[in-house]
Amino acid sequence: MLRLATVGSGKIVGWFLDGLKNVPEFRHTAVYSRTRERGIQFAAQCGLPESAVWTDLEQMADSGEIDAVYLATPNRFHAQQAEVFLKRGIHVLCEKPAVVTSRQLERLLAAAEESGAVFMEAIMAPHQPRFAVLQKAVADIGNLSGAVLNFSQLSSRYPALLSGELPNIFNRELCAGALMDIGVYDVYLALALFGVPERVEASAHFLPGGADGSGGAMFVYPWGNCQMNWSKTGQSRAASEIVGDRGTVTFSPVSRILNIRLWKNNGESELLFDEEPHSASLGHEAADFARYILAREESAGEYARMVQLSRDGTRLMEQIREKCGIRFDVE
Repeated sequence: MLRLATVGSGKIVGWFLDGLKNVPEFRHTAVYSRTRERGIQFAAQCGLPESAVWTDLEQMADSGEIDAVYLATPNRFHAQQAEVFLKRGIHVLCEKPAVVTSRQLERLLAAAEESGAVFMEAIMAPHQPRFAVLQKAVADIGNLSGAVLNFSQLSSRYPALLSGELPNIFNRELCAGALMDIGVYDVYLALALFGVPERVEASAHFLPGGADGSGGAMFVYPWGNCQMNWSKTGQSRAASEIVGDRGTVTFSPVSRILNIRLWKNNGESELLFDEEPHSASLGHEAADFARYILAREESAGEYARMVQLSRDGTRLMEQIREKCGIRFDVE
């Protein structure tokens, strides 16, 4: 049994903990919060006592009471916080994007290797059993000629921004914005499905305060283009699609690859995968994290592929930000 701590108390942590109920290898034992009051409140929601609450990250890491940690804090803090745990041999599952720069990622991977810890970026798509369903469907539609990945999700915090507030999700100082929050899903799915592109084009639109509110990128491959669109200021109703000469695959949303449908050229279609609760999707991710820790030898090849996906994804995100003019002071 691996004792797991959570760092962060947003909605995604609640979903993650719901998914963790189906992963018996983990037991949630500790909570970190910047304030004890908030930590006690969140611990109570999780069924944990006040003694499980920590307000000093290094003290928690030195306590000897945790084996692994799930990091779900603002992007700016990921690299620094992850390194605290990795240097002490504590395994880290870090929400995407795990880092801002490739330099940060290499530092974390070096710390993990030196201490024997596992460092995993929480990229949902490749850890879902239905990812294999999508891969097979893409193979079944023959020679590809194009793909469009749509992920525009209107932020509940957008009205606050328009009224003069600066929510975390739109705070450039926290390395936030539409690309880092949801565009990253497009980037990683394209990378997982099609590999590293030959060329990247990208643009973004900016909001008051300087963060990007929407944008898009195009990955150029030998077979055609993968067009990606993302936005935090509007809600898309369009599915994503991948087009081949024998058919088309549609699915939505990009983040969790649900509603996978295979369309034949004659207009007939087959639903290959429907819905699944958000918590279950995060549970699949946690289950793989546990496997990388507890079955090191058997999962070594898969873990290495996930590390390479993070390396390639981080480099592509850097390229996109450069082309868009998205700059953070940690770079």
